[in-house]
Amino acid sequence: MINPLTAYRRWVNDYVNRLYMLSGYDFNRDFVTLLVTYVPFIAAILTLAYALVPIMVMRSILLIMIIVLLIDYLSVLMYINAKVYVRASHFEKRLANTLMMMIPLVASGVTLEELISTLASIERDPYIAREFKLILRDVREGGMDVLTALRLSLNRVPSRTYSEVFGLIAETYLVSANLADILMLKLEYLIRNKYNKLRSTTQVLSLFMEMYLVVALLLPILLVLIIVTITPLGPIYLGPIALDPTLVLLITTMVYSPVMGYVMYLLIDATISSIE
Repeated sequence: MINPLTAYRRWVNDYVNRLYMLSGYDFNRDFVTLLVTYVPFIAAILTLAYALVPIMVMRSILLIMIIVLLIDYLSVLMYINAKVYVRASHFEKRLANTLMMMIPLVASGVTLEELISTLASIERDPYIAREFKLILRDVREGGMDVLTALRLSLNRVPSRTYSEVFGLIAETYLVSANLADILMLKLEYLIRNKYNKLRSTTQVLSLFMEMYLVVALLLPILLVLIIVTITPLGPIYLGPIALDPTLVLLITTMVYSPVMGYVMYLLIDATISSIE
């Protein structure tokens, strides 16, 4: 029967190693493994001490230590997962540009190692260029052949588009004379997807602008007009507060409209960022 502590440590090692590989070896694996492994146990011990210690000053100190440990633990987990997410997004968004540079090279008949070496030197996206350099490192320093290094790269990059493109290259480079034509079809597919996404994003942005005009601009004006119209009939109360046109105008101008404008800005910025 496996010791629960041993099983937990094995799970942490597998989890961190997987994220370490998917991040392109871009964080301190030993430090993260140590922190993720032992912080929960330390926090549990401090929680037990917090429950048993009767002195309020000590309890306060223990509570602060527990909160700091949990924040550090969650921050590290978010950090390493964000590394993987950012890397994946770069490949998904920028690989079409890389494919445009690859197709003439493939059509010219360069070897696979020359293709990877050229892309590593001319690729502008740092995440994609780093992956090509890792492939070259595996070939030149690790003693792998280029196809083995490329297949290892497929497991290292958390991008379906990258896996499709370079998996196709790895499987057909030595047997297909029409690889450039096949990659061109893949490029057309990616560009068509980008166009469709851009069109749908434009429609979403138009909807957001209409919502902004109604919710952030027209609604406050309509509310003030309603208050002005019905005030002669008697005071209007919002809880203990009596609403009058001046107060409503100040609230909508100083609080409601800026908050709604900021919310819409965040929505629009997130939508635009998704197509970059």
